[in-house]
Amino acid sequence: MFVRVKTTPNSPRKSVQIVESQRKGGKISQKIVRHVGIAMDEREEKKLRDLAIEIIAKLEHEKANESPQLSLFEPASEEELKSYIAKTPGRPKRKKIEEILPTNQVTLDDIIEKSRVIEGVHEVAGSVYDSLYNGAIKGKRHGAILKDLVLARLVSPCSKHKSQKILLNQFNIHHDLDAIYRVMDKVHDNIGDIKRTTFNATQSLFPDGVDLLLFDVTTLYFESTEVDELRKYGYSKDHRFNTTQLVLALATNSDGLPVGYELFEGNKAEVKTLVAAIDLWSNLFSIGNVCFVGDRAMMSKDNLSLLEQRGYKYIIAAKLRSLPKKVKEEVLAEENYRPTIMNEELAWVGEFEYNGQRVIASYKKRRALKDAKDRQRVIDKIEKRLSANSDTQNLITNNGVKKYTKTTDSITLLDENKISADAQWDGLHGVITNIYDDNPTSIIARYARLWKIEESFRVNKHTLKMRPIFHWKPERIKAHIAICYMAFTVLRHLQYNVELRQKISIETIIDELMMVQSSIYMHKQTKDLYRVPGAFSNTAKKIYKALDVERSLDAEIHLP
Repeated sequence: MFVRVKTTPNSPRKSVQIVESQRKGGKISQKIVRHVGIAMDEREEKKLRDLAIEIIAKLEHEKANESPQLSLFEPASEEELKSYIAKTPGRPKRKKIEEILPTNQVTLDDIIEKSRVIEGVHEVAGSVYDSLYNGAIKGKRHGAILKDLVLARLVSPCSKHKSQKILLNQFNIHHDLDAIYRVMDKVHDNIGDIKRTTFNATQSLFPDGVDLLLFDVTTLYFESTEVDELRKYGYSKDHRFNTTQLVLALATNSDGLPVGYELFEGNKAEVKTLVAAIDLWSNLFSIGNVCFVGDRAMMSKDNLSLLEQRGYKYIIAAKLRSLPKKVKEEVLAEENYRPTIMNEELAWVGEFEYNGQRVIASYKKRRALKDAKDRQRVIDKIEKRLSANSDTQNLITNNGVKKYTKTTDSITLLDENKISADAQWDGLHGVITNIYDDNPTSIIARYARLWKIEESFRVNKHTLKMRPIFHWKPERIKAHIAICYMAFTVLRHLQYNVELRQKISIETIIDELMMVQSSIYMHKQTKDLYRVPGAFSNTAKKIYKALDVERSLDAEIHLP
């Protein structure tokens, strides 16, 4: 038997095997006796080679004892075998804690820094993960890998291959890449349980239940043009119309804590996602008596009818300019509004009836100024283009430009009537609701919480880098989104617990936890390892205290 190392083309992976030569007829073939492991660098390869030599010694000893053929030499005894293995290069014998030189007998001249390890993320965010997803998938080893993948995405979202390197280099945690992908397959098989666990975790924080459910939709693009059951071409909110995408529907409570999510094919119409998501969620958990809040893309007759039939309340942004003429005239009439204070700002609120539902419109001076400024920016661009071209018909290609122009005999001009008609809506915003026992100001305030779901998408897209997606198998795509969703849940629950005591941004929380580190020192002679905790800021102390997590500030001995 001998050790064989097989390489993988275009990859640092090396497979270390124990191989035995066999003769069959006139040919010699090689049989793999055992796969020892996968090495990603020279250090790992040496360790696996040494381990393979140790295994060969044991296998040959067992083979000699079991063989009926007498040998010219006496078989080696257990003591001799142990002595041989001890002299053979292999894994060093693991020391006992009492065999390591105590820290009070170690001087600075005796040690060198071996590495620095980030500990704050696993100590604090890890405690939140354990409270949420401990046992999310079966198997202690698989559970540990999933936890590390989720926590790694909080601090350095990237590919699974790069995450493996980051875990090793920054957290001193090693996982085999094949094991990581096996864990993704297990995640795919348990997505339903993960969704239920997340929903229950959010609901448990509110004894009276989740009463406000914010709903919105976004798109996630792939670095691919391949089309399948999930990846489709569609309207991209990232303006990536040359790549395939999928549609993500997300729901949170008013604090931004996740309630549920669903994935749809990339060409799914946004207006149809609400109905589909509710149908899917009803099979996983009980939504209860909640109020759905969504933007104007959710406003369709079918959506509102479904919510009415299911007994749900809703507050949806109204398309005021699409209302019947009579209702629009009422909305634009100043005498139908009364002054009120909203978010410490003077506003005017009016209430109207449309198809048996309440339409509540509000006017704010600051919003009106912004609308006028945005329109003027577009008009300035149009005037600049018109002055540079005599024949401008081909330049007027989008609805934003056509909205304020008119074209006659291939000559395009600004249309003052269109501009005036648009200006009368400056500062107005409306919602449509089936809630009748609450005042208009309160309804608008509840709708205003929709910014939380918009912020949630920014966190998922930018902080956690949920996209672009590099996986291509539907199972792996769904597993990737599930892992990102778990990371988002951990982040939101972490932020929620911290903000109960002090307001600290998500970015600051992550930065502070990344700075909670320890140095690992190695004794030059004995090769013993010692842990020395690093600096611990006041902000980090507040974050630890908010989660009731204790950090050991004493020097600790690490076994080699």
